[in-house]
Amino acid sequence: MKPVLLKLDIAPEQSFKVRNNVNPLDYNQWHYHPELELTFIQKGRGIRFVGNNIENFQAGDLILLGANLPHFWRSDEALWQGEQEQGCQALVVQFLPDFWGTPFLNLPELGLLKELFQKAKKGIRVTGQTQETVSRLMQKLSDVVGLERILLLLQVLQTIAHSSETSFLCTSGFQSSLNEVDTKRMSDIHTYTLAHFSSKIKLEQVAALVHLTPNAFCRYFKTHARKTYMQFLQEIRVGHACKLLMEGNLPIAQICLESGFQNFSNFNRYFKSITKLTPQDYQKLHKVL
Repeated sequence: MKPVLLKLDIAPEQSFKVRNNVNPLDYNQWHYHPELELTFIQKGRGIRFVGNNIENFQAGDLILLGANLPHFWRSDEALWQGEQEQGCQALVVQFLPDFWGTPFLNLPELGLLKELFQKAKKGIRVTGQTQETVSRLMQKLSDVVGLERILLLLQVLQTIAHSSETSFLCTSGFQSSLNEVDTKRMSDIHTYTLAHFSSKIKLEQVAALVHLTPNAFCRYFKTHARKTYMQFLQEIRVGHACKLLMEGNLPIAQICLESGFQNFSNFNRYFKSITKLTPQDYQKLHKVL
């Protein structure tokens, strides 16, 4: 797996890209690009990594990512292996912050838009009525051409910029400082952790993967992720447990083991510290009917 700075192929007759992704496995890589990215999940679920944020995603999620913000989306394994029928589908809009020209972006009337682009460097979650309005506008973007396309994108961004129904994904102290070498290292760490989180992971194993001593690895990871590796690992385990709890097919004790926790006490403690709920309360609140 060679994570790189992705270069998007935008058609010559277009200034930004709109695409429908089915089973968006091309997201399954720790990557970044100079384009901002607005993603609406139409159906499916999985886990999303943005900067130092880890969350489950599901249908209805609307996320705006800033330029050069490291991220990737991983579909639920049961979906992309064809074990379930619904699959994943996402509507994605990608554009450079100055694709309409620097003089245009510097117009005084667009100050709010420039502020939105700056905020998006931490990742923005859009919810409520704003999410409903923006997702409808995005679906129209797939069908329009010419000037109407530009005007519609401006309307999408204006709606988000004026909304109070937004929140940041990354913590306030997050700053991306990844170069190509760091991107490869972090991608390898993510990939290894996702493949082995359900079993015991030793620091020596994951440190050796990126050719660092355990102490150097701990310092390196905390510098780039703004959290310890163990916090990162527990977040992935809890995220997996959340998915299983929502499905409601397994007893909680089995979910504890399948998520990589060695005992129920630790499972409860980490789960509550991350979700602010006990596993039982989370299942009652979120169980898929």
